[in-house]
Amino acid sequence: MHLETPRLTLREFRVSDFDALYAIDSRTEVVRFEPQMGADGVGAYLHEAEMQAHIQPRTLFRFAITRKPDDTVRGLIGLSLNIRMTRDWEIAWMMHPDEWGKGYATEAAQSVIDFAFQKLDAHRVVAFCDADNRASERVMQKLGLRHEGSMRQTRLLRGEWRDELLYGVLECEWPEIRRRSGLK
Repeated sequence: MHLETPRLTLREFRVSDFDALYAIDSRTEVVRFEPQMGADGVGAYLHEAEMQAHIQPRTLFRFAITRKPDDTVRGLIGLSLNIRMTRDWEIAWMMHPDEWGKGYATEAAQSVIDFAFQKLDAHRVVAFCDADNRASERVMQKLGLRHEGSMRQTRLLRGEWRDELLYGVLECEWPEIRRRSGLK
């Protein structure tokens, strides 16, 4: 399974993506606000992504973000079912620093949100970020997600409790947000 955008292909991860994903995870600026997976964690991440691809109905999607026409992994984006009863899905992304500031995270996230509402019957899509992660917060704002709250000391990262921001969008809001924002 894959999703296409004007500049990107979002495809299922492959075992052969290990080196590219490990290179992203190894960059200190990338994992400033996230736990570092390390080699074992990257292997487990890819294994779980492969296993989830065969489970029906799917509750977890992990996509490699690649630039067209190249197939090199530039980042990752995931979508996971948070609450089945309310059809609440969570989206998260991580990009290689060489790709920051190019709009790829926004473009990929828009495609995944479209997928959630059009194919998965999502009612709501949410995204979390560290309260100090201004770049991820800007992506959420560019997407038209609404700030729904701030949560104090909800994540333990390298021995320090961190605050998080919650942004979200409802299915009924998404078409108008896309129309107003000019998202492709």
